[in-house]
Amino acid sequence: MKLMGAVLASAMVLLSSCLDGGSNTFSATQFAVCGVTDRTYQTVLNTPSGPIYSTSMEGKVVSGACYQVAYEVDTSSPENESAATRGFYMASINALSEVMKGDCQFYNVPDTVSLLDNELPLQNLAAYSQLGVYLDGHLFLGGTLSMKNDQQNQWSLYWNRSEAPTEEEGVNVYNLFMRVQKVTDGVGSSATAMTEPRAFELDDVLQAVNDSEKANNKEIFTLKINYLTAINEKDSTDLKWDSMRLSFNVTE
Repeated sequence: MKLMGAVLASAMVLLSSCLDGGSNTFSATQFAVCGVTDRTYQTVLNTPSGPIYSTSMEGKVVSGACYQVAYEVDTSSPENESAATRGFYMASINALSEVMKGDCQFYNVPDTVSLLDNELPLQNLAAYSQLGVYLDGHLFLGGTLSMKNDQQNQWSLYWNRSEAPTEEEGVNVYNLFMRVQKVTDGVGSSATAMTEPRAFELDDVLQAVNDSEKANNKEIFTLKINYLTAINEKDSTDLKWDSMRLSFNVTE
């Protein structure tokens, strides 16, 4: 499945096609999913621009985990002469941080008129299209909320799979709900606006939706992700919601 408007190709040729002004050096900051190559069984970071590897990754990445990585690739270097055969590029990694995974709940969706325990509103919710928002079955999302330093939050993406989509101008729209709960308090005297990214494993579910949409001769489907934006301090049942939409091309 391909998210419309996002860079999602994993072919090695993409790195060469992105070279700036004929330069042999490619650099990027992207999300990545750690995995093992089929050809050499090497542990690599699968990025939207293709798989990369660096000796500096060893002992720092785990297969199946998600990361944000800033890296540089010199396609003309001797170590990358066999990149096409090997299946990945050797890269210089400038920064690497793990992206925590959010919780996916496909049944028993909570009522949207009731707060969850220690639930927090979001100032916004965004998809990182410039970094590769859907990659190796993981949907990368990020939201800004008011929190203290080192505060721990649980991000949950609810999707009632028994609920049929609504149709808007011929496109099926599936309703999802992003909800955030504080797990542990942070430190400091006051909260500030901070943005947290999360990765959600949706491969099996999105594949099932894709197959259903294809069987109905659809070309596009949309995920409408609803999120809480405000809580009335005097009435905790008075909740305000907003939403963002992500459209996917139906694939064979």
